[in-house]
Formats: sequence, C-alpha cells, structure tokens
Amino acid sequence: MRIITTLISALSFGITLCQTPRSNELYNKIADYYQQNPNRLEIVKHVHKNIFTYDTTISYFGYLALNQDEFFLFDLDSSYNITDGIFSTDEKYILQSNSPEKIRLTKNELKGTIYHRLDEIPAKQATSFVKLVSKYSFAGPVSIKNNNYSTKTNRGFLEADTSTYRIKKITQRIPYKKDYHQYDEFYYLELPDSVNKMIRDQVMLLINAAKDYRVTTFKELEKRNSSRETLKGKTFEFTHLVSVNKGSLDSLVKNKYVIFDFFYLSCLPCHKMTGFILEWLPEIDASRVILVGVNPADSEFNMKMEIEKKKITYPIIVGKQAMEIAKRYVQHGYPNLLLVAPDGTILDHHIGMSKSFLAKAEKIISQ
Repeated sequence: MRIITTLISALSFGITLCQTPRSNELYNKIADYYQQNPNRLEIVKHVHKNIFTYDTTISYFGYLALNQDEFFLFDLDSSYNITDGIFSTDEKYILQSNSPEKIRLTKNELKGTIYHRLDEIPAKQATSFVKLVSKYSFAGPVSIKNNNYSTKTNRGFLEADTSTYRIKKITQRIPYKKDYHQYDEFYYLELPDSVNKMIRDQVMLLINAAKDYRVTTFKELEKRNSSRETLKGKTFEFTHLVSVNKGSLDSLVKNKYVIFDFFYLSCLPCHKMTGFILEWLPEIDASRVILVGVNPADSEFNMKMEIEKKKITYPIIVGKQAMEIAKRYVQHGYPNLLLVAPDGTILDHHIGMSKSFLAKAEKIISQ
C-alpha cells in the first residue's frame, strides 16, 4: 500500500511539473491576459514592511482605463471609496471627491503625486513580454505556491493565478543599509462584483461630473487658502433665502438654529455627512434647529431629479443664490458646514466629513 501511495505522489508531482510553465512561457501568458483585458478595473492593496518585516503602512489604490488614451488612477479608503485621483487625457488633472474643481498639473507637479503608482499597475505595465522582461528581468524557476505560480525576479517575487495568469501579488525589495531590506507588497485584489460595480460607478460619476468642473491650479489654491478667514463669530450675511423645493425659507428658519450643509451631487463625503445629520436631527429638539442644503455646483433640473429620487424633505438652495453663499463661506473643499444662531451669528464652521461637528452643535443648541 505504501508503494502505491508513493507511486501516486510521484506521478502527481510529475504531472504538476509538466503543467508548470517555464519562466518565458509564464511571462507570455501574463502578457496575453492583460492584452485581452485592457479595461480591467485594477484594485491594489499596498503593504510596506520595514527592515524587521513589520507592516508599517497599508493603503489602497486603483486604476481604470477609460479608453485607449484616457485613464483614471486613484486612491481609495479602506471601504473602497474614492478619495482623489489623477485623470489623464490630453492634460493631467487631479480630481477630488470633496471638491467640484479639477486641478491642472504641470510635468513638474506630476512628480509629487500618485502618478508613480502607474509603475505598479499590470494592466499598464504587463501587456507585452518585452515590458515584463524589462521591468522584472527574466524570472527564475516557476513553482506553485498557495495555488499561484510563483517566480523570483530581479526585484523580488511575482505570483500569478494558475488559471488566468492574472498577476495576484508582487513583492519588491528596497535596499537599506547593506544586508537589510525594506519590502513593498502589492496585492492585486479580486473583489466581489458588487464592490467592483460600486467602484466603477464612483469613477464614472466623478469623471462625468468633472466635465463641467472649473479648472484651477495649485498656485490658485495656495492663494485661496492663504486668504481664509475665521467665520466663527461673524454674522451670516444672506437673508430672504429661497429653496428649490420649499420656496421661501424666511418663516422656516425664523427663531431657529440653522445648519447650512454645503454639498454637490457627485461628492461622496457630502452624502455621508448629510446622512449623519439626518440620523442625528430626530434625537434633538427639531423645533429649535433646521437643516438647509446649499448646492452651488449642480443645475436646478438635476437637483430636482435628485430630490424626487431620494425623497428629500429638507430645503435645498441651488442656482445663483447658492453660488453667492458658497463663494462667501465655502473654504478648502466639501462638505462645509455652518451652524448659525437664530440671531444670525455663525457659531461654528466645519470643513470635511466628521460627526464631531454634530456633537459640538448639540452642545450649543441644548444650552
């Protein structure tokens, strides 16, 4: 019986060896896969290990080719929500999920961005045998590790799926003080279809919205940020507010605290912050506070469609009045939030998505 088991094991090992591709064949198969999947959504988990091999940083980024000439390279948070990215067309722009502007980049400015991550995107870098060889040199012997083809390269290790030849992991050594190394590990994730769709939808929403975004530069942003002023304690300057869905707001806001929530439709952090506010409002005295949305970026038609679709019941200001208010009070991205007292004094100003604003607002309102 032991002889039979040994023979079966030897036969199985022999079959595996026959099926395992040589290094040049593996590289050709990998290149074939990426040639056949040029518009693959690539999501990467990047783990950096220090010289003691402890994980020091973990981040996520993604890549999507829109056509032969355009692509979007972007950062993700741990929930796979896009935070910002580079949209590459005939020009290069930074798009941010919290700003209805696109920042035009010069060649020099590209060096300090996430653009270097293109070098770690197989869909961009592994579409030919020549590209693979020039990037990783000829691979060493190919083995099977954790159901993946694994091979040593001049930079570290490369692992590919045994059925599709899609690259699943790349490990790279970073020389550090002679015999010590730091390591970068890139895991090319295969996510559920629902998550892939969510990310694709975010990409297309941001890209399509950006067609109408105003163009700015880092120099303009620096000037704007240097002129920021403290709003707390000042008087809210606008009266006779008119919403697109509730009409005049004079009677609605009278003798109430008002939370002005500045947002726009393709801003994911804005939607999350509005959700936090709507969950919080029923917990406090609704007769004392009202939420007013201010959307300076989208058309009245699109906002009305959104109001109908989402069954929005709080008032929203759009159009010229929204633009004038935002020009005065929005600073450094969206969402922006103001808490205004019944007498018109601005009691708090918050930039970004955070529940801390609500905790402060509740404390002020309950006094």
